[in-house]
Amino acid sequence: MATQPVTVPAPVRRSWALTPRSVVSICLSTSFVLIYVLGMVGGIMRANQAAVVHLPLDTFYSLLTLHGTGMIALVTLAMAAGLWYAVHDILDLRPRVLMVGFALFCLGIVLVLVATLVGGFAAGWTFLYPLPFVNTTWPAWATLAFLLGVLAVGLGFSIYCMDILTAVVGRYGGLLRGLGLDALIPALGRPGQEVAPPPVIAATMVGIDGAIGTLAGAVILIALLAHYVNPAFPIDALWAKNVTYFFGHIIANLDIYLAAGTIYAYLPTYAGREWKTNGVLALSWVGSLVFVLTAYGHHLYMDFVQPPALQFLGESTSYLASVPPAVVTIFGAVLLVYRSGIRWHVGSVLLYAGLVGWAVGGTAAELDASIPFNFVLHNTLWVVAHFHTYLLGGAFLFAIAFASHFAGEREAMSGWARAGLWLLLGGITLFLASFYVSGLEGVPRREAIQPAPGPVLSLYATAAVAVLLAGLTLVLLDVWHRARRSRAFPEEAA
Repeated sequence: MATQPVTVPAPVRRSWALTPRSVVSICLSTSFVLIYVLGMVGGIMRANQAAVVHLPLDTFYSLLTLHGTGMIALVTLAMAAGLWYAVHDILDLRPRVLMVGFALFCLGIVLVLVATLVGGFAAGWTFLYPLPFVNTTWPAWATLAFLLGVLAVGLGFSIYCMDILTAVVGRYGGLLRGLGLDALIPALGRPGQEVAPPPVIAATMVGIDGAIGTLAGAVILIALLAHYVNPAFPIDALWAKNVTYFFGHIIANLDIYLAAGTIYAYLPTYAGREWKTNGVLALSWVGSLVFVLTAYGHHLYMDFVQPPALQFLGESTSYLASVPPAVVTIFGAVLLVYRSGIRWHVGSVLLYAGLVGWAVGGTAAELDASIPFNFVLHNTLWVVAHFHTYLLGGAFLFAIAFASHFAGEREAMSGWARAGLWLLLGGITLFLASFYVSGLEGVPRREAIQPAPGPVLSLYATAAVAVLLAGLTLVLLDVWHRARRSRAFPEEAA
């Protein structure tokens, strides 16, 4: 009897269209490629501090400015895409609006690249007044390009936030219900309408704080641009520092809250359990909304002319800011996973590892926000350690986790993905440990040439960067392979 030939389904070919998946794919691909490049830049800077390579001082500080500005913007882009995808069906978000925000992000990143790599702008990612204008070693146009670049990134994020807020109002009738407060105060609800799910609550909080933060950023950037055009335009240095850190601290912090929304959306798919909205969860996100806006003051303890009320507010809200994530999100995630029979894959491993990074980085931040500790740790590498922990060891891991889930995870974890995870997480741990020990030893931050024991610890950090980049390469190749297979054979996607 003749055997029947085995037919293999042909890959599905589709013309490109502006769909939710295509726009999110573009955002993720762009952010990961540039984050990888800026990770290598970070490794070069650590090698310079270890005296393995010798960069000119102006080059080092230009790279430092590029690395800090670019990493915050790109992690924000990746996590914004992740949360957008989690809620776009619920809120009926439009891919075209996300694409406009992405285009502005790209414009801003290009301007920052030109300002730093071509123009040599080196005033730091905080661009504190009057540093961009006094005793500069770069041409004036580089300052203009940098300020316009940051303004473009802020505008792109503000469009993202306003689109979410508009959709929340249209879907739930108001921002209070978007924050899930009708689970706490039933009178706010509408008959027959469900309470907003946790990812929408996270998106609403991010939208509100992001809109306020980017507005503050626009105010300080426009003031600096006015000073650029007319140097006689007056700017109060203390006011400028407050507004700059208000803007910068909000945007840097929202990376982790964007990530929290993706945890609510995707960790339950691995654990096989639902994450429901309740009054405690809703109240915690309202608390976070307030605390993220007010905690920036812990960066200004050494500014002794700062009004004392702002100093007390900064310390108290810095402590309060840790309560909602630790008690509700992190502890809730542990309970969700406990005895759930969770399916461990690249996405679930990195979601859980990111929770650890968030907890450790938050604890380190609380120590630095305590005035007695701050007198010792202020402007040491401890500060760099804490924000690298919750960005690199937290938000960035959440971004990779989302990308892995987005690519499809039906098959078992591959061997190279498993090896990549070990290298990635091990490299990050060693890298962060070098920062923490350096901070405890009093090694200053933002210095191209470090006092002892800085160079020795920087050598360990340089080796750790090589390890984590090797692991990241393997993990991203695994994600890319699965993404290609999912596009070719969509019926096999998770």
